[in-house]
Amino acid sequence: MISLKSIYKRFRQWQHDPIDNEFLSHASQRCSNCGHEFVGNYCPYCSQQGGIGPIGWKSVFRSIGEVWGLHNRSLLYSIVQLLLRPGYFISDYIGGKRQVSFPPVKMLVLIGVLGVIVDFLTGAIHGMLYSHGEKMAYVNDAFEWLNTHVKGMFPPPSDYLSGVLQWLNTHPDVFSLILLSFLIVPNYYIFRFAPRNTRHTLPQGFFIQVFSTVLFLLLNMFYDMTGLGWLVVILGSAMVFVTYRQLFGYGIWGTLWRVVMAFVCAFTLLSALLNINYGAYLLENGDSHAAGTYFLNVPIAIAILLVVLLACYYISRPRPVKPSSSQ
Repeated sequence: MISLKSIYKRFRQWQHDPIDNEFLSHASQRCSNCGHEFVGNYCPYCSQQGGIGPIGWKSVFRSIGEVWGLHNRSLLYSIVQLLLRPGYFISDYIGGKRQVSFPPVKMLVLIGVLGVIVDFLTGAIHGMLYSHGEKMAYVNDAFEWLNTHVKGMFPPPSDYLSGVLQWLNTHPDVFSLILLSFLIVPNYYIFRFAPRNTRHTLPQGFFIQVFSTVLFLLLNMFYDMTGLGWLVVILGSAMVFVTYRQLFGYGIWGTLWRVVMAFVCAFTLLSALLNINYGAYLLENGDSHAAGTYFLNVPIAIAILLVVLLACYYISRPRPVKPSSSQ
């Protein structure tokens, strides 16, 4: 009888290395398709896989899987990988294993289109955190709370902001891409000295957020079909934590505080953008005094961002080992 512990152990092994890249044999073999002699996994003459023998049950299961796209580099295969081993999967791709994934930008576009279709078919009438209302209603409530308790730092709820949120409500893919794109620079500094993917580059950070956006869009579709906003929030938070832990290799607390700081930086950048946008709106409507107040918030937000990034960078950087003093 197979124990749950052994099943979990095999699952963990699969998460780390789901594809067997070792040679089937180091000995010469004859291709069953063209008869060419070769060493390795694939015939260099006709590209047929080596070790192909008589038809068996393995062939049946493989053929059925190919019908449903469950073969290497397919869209469905990549989505399964992204859901079950998100950080390891992204790490494989940015580390040079391009064949493990469906092209990520193409994946983002296709999932975005599918998300629009699901939004249209389901009506997307439930609120993300409430049982009724629009998806972005909680954002409007958040700005109302912030404007009350942190006066002047955030744009107040208004017809203009409600219009912006209404647009984001109908374009959740764009909102996810905008918010997650603000994580590229913070991640570059906060996870600069991570045990895994140390000193990752900004282009790698771009692909990290492309994959992350795909995950958020999948969760958005799950929300549209179920209306379970509270479950989506829990799953989304857990997925972010698991992704970053697998991707950068920190422990539980090391991952947790860095992820929190990265999102603080992202929302600070988003706040600066909204202040610029709202200030320009006020300026166009002749209220230059109020516009100046919101424009002034932008350098304050940038200063807060720099302080957070410098503090995280200083805390995370490796310390030189002090030589032991001779007795």
